[in-house]
Amino acid sequence: MKALIALNAIGFEYFLFMESKDAVHKKYGINERECFILRVISQSHIRSQKMRVSDVLALKDFASPATLHGIVKSLIKKGNLSVLPDAVDGRVKYLEPTPLTLKMYKEMTKNFMKIGRGS
Repeated sequence: MKALIALNAIGFEYFLFMESKDAVHKKYGINERECFILRVISQSHIRSQKMRVSDVLALKDFASPATLHGIVKSLIKKGNLSVLPDAVDGRVKYLEPTPLTLKMYKEMTKNFMKIGRGS
């Protein structure tokens, strides 16, 4: 992050944030595709909207259903997503971020706020 500090002075905080975001993702072992899926699921969760596995598999503009399924399985294995069955129909499964994922986003938010303040 030190290499881009001079950019902060001239209004390029975006690059500092992206570098910080990439470092946090690396720390948590999250790749770019996983990052996107986690963001979609976490945003739904924060808005109190349930995200079904089938909703994620429907993101066909991002990747094939098979690739999306692999990403979801990887995120579950890493401890970033929880799978919850529907109370009425056990065939329906919901995805939600785990405390580990929320911790990662809090760390990114903290870094973003520091960058925004010029710290």
